[in-house]
Amino acid sequence: MTDIEFGQPLPSDLKYAVSFGIPTWDSAIGYAEKDPKVISRMATGYPRYFPQPPIQKLCKYFINKFGQPSEDCRPFPSLNIASKCLEFVKSVVGPESRAHLEVETISFEVGAKNKPNEDGKFTVAIAAILASGEEFTLVREYWKLRGECVSSRLASSLNQLLDATNLTSSETRHEVEARIFLAEKEGDDAKSLLKRRIAENHFNPFDLRKEGADPKEVDVNPENDIHLVSSGMSAIFTTRKLLTFWEEKRAFEYALNKDSSKKEILPCNTAAIFGFPFKDTQVIMDTFGKCQFFGFGDSRDITELQSFLETSKQRILAVFVETPSNPLLNMPDLKELRRLADAYGFFIVVDDTIGGLNVDILPYADVVCTSLTKLFNGSSNAMGGSIILNPKSSLYSSAHEYFENNEFEDLLWCEDAVVLEQNSRDFQERTLRANINTEKLLNEVLFPEEGKICKKIYYPTVSSKETFQNYESVRNKHGGYGCLFSMAFYNEGEAKAFYDSLRVFKGPSNGTNFTLACPYVHLAHHSELEEVSKFGADPNLIRVSVGLEDTQWLLDVFSSAIDVVRRSRDL
Repeated sequence: MTDIEFGQPLPSDLKYAVSFGIPTWDSAIGYAEKDPKVISRMATGYPRYFPQPPIQKLCKYFINKFGQPSEDCRPFPSLNIASKCLEFVKSVVGPESRAHLEVETISFEVGAKNKPNEDGKFTVAIAAILASGEEFTLVREYWKLRGECVSSRLASSLNQLLDATNLTSSETRHEVEARIFLAEKEGDDAKSLLKRRIAENHFNPFDLRKEGADPKEVDVNPENDIHLVSSGMSAIFTTRKLLTFWEEKRAFEYALNKDSSKKEILPCNTAAIFGFPFKDTQVIMDTFGKCQFFGFGDSRDITELQSFLETSKQRILAVFVETPSNPLLNMPDLKELRRLADAYGFFIVVDDTIGGLNVDILPYADVVCTSLTKLFNGSSNAMGGSIILNPKSSLYSSAHEYFENNEFEDLLWCEDAVVLEQNSRDFQERTLRANINTEKLLNEVLFPEEGKICKKIYYPTVSSKETFQNYESVRNKHGGYGCLFSMAFYNEGEAKAFYDSLRVFKGPSNGTNFTLACPYVHLAHHSELEEVSKFGADPNLIRVSVGLEDTQWLLDVFSSAIDVVRRSRDL
């Protein structure tokens, strides 16, 4: 059941699967090294990195219609974002850039018989950037980091419309048009439900208010203070752009109302990362501004951060943190970071994707970013992200202005919103079940092997004493410690033996309803292993996201893999 060939959808029968099979250690290394023999076997991949089959088909349409033989393309669900991509390419390459933007617009009207008031017009505009060589590499990088990709469901619908256009009969096209129009209306309802559910997750997790718990210090208006995007990375990217907007507005207002008695505050384009994060977060900060990196994310870096602000006399716009971090499961001291933020005038952006319902972090954050693709969705068949604005933040009024102007577009495709809403209805129950499964697996099978079969286990209860204390200070009453942990082995041979013999699904992503493992450090940092090892990211690390399977089955599967490593030492 869990034997998925490399590059195939994972699970194999899941339509629009987000993850893909990486069944062996060697296949992971080949993928990380971009070995053509390995890459050529990919039918699909993680959506921000590798166009899934419906998107591949849409790309071929654009290339056949607008492209040159050497060009490839990436499609965007918005002319505005595609234009930003082209601007990015030209800012790097210069005016000699040959990348170009092409648009395909499909408009149609749908009317229901005997229901004239439900008639409506629907327009879908897809803009693609076509380029070749190094310019296409830049297009691909922007597509990955921006995170507002054309979703597989949107691409499928577009492909059906384009195919139907070429048919002599219009019946098929009308059927597709009617389905899209209906999905668009259902999508609006789904998005409202999603926003309310996200608010409930933060203010009444596990129904704590029914037990007489005090209301949270912060409350939000779901429609005004929560914004949906197409991926978790888009939430990070959008928030980084929001900070630039805030800084430019601040500088403009200072120039407009210049007071010679006040010292001018120099413009700032620097964001800080506190703790070792998911790689693309740091890449965004480095690519679209300046980044100050505090990779340990513990009390040492609290001191370093304060020293940097005091001695260098430099400002930072914000500190980005994960609660806890991926893949080392470290938890920052949010209370101390909040104190520094208030003292030195920066914002705190929290990515709570891993902690989810288990932790109460909004009182310390100005903005909360979440990947809805992960545990919130669970089924691993839809992408999405959310941004929560804290009404008590000094960023709040500018943030509202940013989201209300033309810079921000709601590009979460309606069909994906419907799927996310359906899949997240049991988010609370799944969180509790995954917490229990993970703790039993760790306590009964894996913790006893720490220092023996594996070198170290990373989990909020054991990553470090600081992490445990910091986590406990924000853990919700019924919250656990999550479904994600990592194991570092003594050498590559034993890591490989464990991974290859582990009979669970193996591939990228986390928070899935099924257990999922991957050699995370190689997948994310293969070209910089020595550098990241300074922060604890061991190349022989395997990250595991525990699912909802029968607990005893999980214990048996991991015990068997441990036995394989033990036997390999006797050979």
